[in-house]
Amino acid sequence: MRIMQTLRDRNIEASDLPLYGWEDWATWEGKWELIEGIPYAMSPMPSKKHQRINGKVYRLFSEALESCPDCEAFLPVNFKIGKHNVLHPDLLILCGEDDDELYVTQTPQLVLEILSPSTLKKDLHTKPKIYKSVRVPFYVIIDPQRESVSIFQLKKEAYVLLSEGREIYMELALEPCKIKIDFGKIW
Repeated sequence: MRIMQTLRDRNIEASDLPLYGWEDWATWEGKWELIEGIPYAMSPMPSKKHQRINGKVYRLFSEALESCPDCEAFLPVNFKIGKHNVLHPDLLILCGEDDDELYVTQTPQLVLEILSPSTLKKDLHTKPKIYKSVRVPFYVIIDPQRESVSIFQLKKEAYVLLSEGREIYMELALEPCKIKIDFGKIW
């Protein structure tokens, strides 16, 4: 990441920087993610294509979950993971009760990220490690540039690629429901 290289160029170690928690995050203005205690600004706004895909994905999941009263799809929401992480996945599926209105604190059944140039590295490398640490069963990556979907499932201690491509029709076993999603409809 360019930030770390800039810090090294100035002889500043990451350990020299302040470590922020979600209590700090809650006081900031604007949209921020907090990853391992480091704040990341959530700007610029996603492209129209990104937002169009996110809307279609939300609709597909919401319709598929109509027969599952225990599960619900959410567009970007505050997902608080421990003291030093607050993430905003593009979509997540939450099953069961989660009483906190400001944050999602329980582990979702599925997290979906739509790649953009400014979030590519975080979405492909940093966030999956955090999602794996709290045992999110499914991680879905959508690449708008390649018009490709990658679906990963957590097996033991690693995400395993289940399917990848443009026209994927897949059944996903979410606890307690099974849903079928035609990802080809998002393009």
